[in-house]
Amino acid sequence: MTIYNNTNLNLLKKDYQDKGTVLFNLKDSFFENIDFEALKDASKNIPYETVQIGDAGEKNKVEVGRFMTDIDKPQIVNNKYSKKVLNILNKANYKKIFGEIISHEKELYIRRVQVNKMCKDSFIGYHLDVDSNPDYLAAVVIQIGAEFEGGDYVVYKNKEDKKPNVFKPFYQSMIISNCLRPHEVTKIVSGERISLVFFLCLHDSDNKRAKS
Repeated sequence: MTIYNNTNLNLLKKDYQDKGTVLFNLKDSFFENIDFEALKDASKNIPYETVQIGDAGEKNKVEVGRFMTDIDKPQIVNNKYSKKVLNILNKANYKKIFGEIISHEKELYIRRVQVNKMCKDSFIGYHLDVDSNPDYLAAVVIQIGAEFEGGDYVVYKNKEDKKPNVFKPFYQSMIISNCLRPHEVTKIVSGERISLVFFLCLHDSDNKRAKS
């Protein structure tokens, strides 16, 4: 799926409203290939740390490399790639399309930018992104790992949902997911699933979770 016109954008918007999440192909879409390649290159050149408990308190098994943190407030990590990555993600035309899909006309801010690297038996546990920051609107996940099995992105309507929507990311795909929807990433069976992840918000001031 590509998004060149209002019809396709409207379909993505409808799917986002209905399912809380959309998955689509970035290749030859609004997101320039040169920017995708730059993000992929940056992900290879930053340090990673093992994370077993996520920002929302969920159990994980994942390696994380960071470009921007959001503990007390957004803070750029000191490496030579962070500003380049943020300049790409903050392009006005990209944020405009994000806003159309999630139905927000006000200016969007990028927060908490990181790369999640998952290999065999890695997973991300069931959680809500708003537990990391109550003002997060949507998570955006760009898949930069090419070959892997498993690692499905599973989205629930609520805690009682027994029939969640299952999304299977692929190389150069994008997921946009409502931060009010519980979700998880299933175990990797083989290969390496590498994703650039960031969050959309209506402000770049203090993280209200930190205040509470």
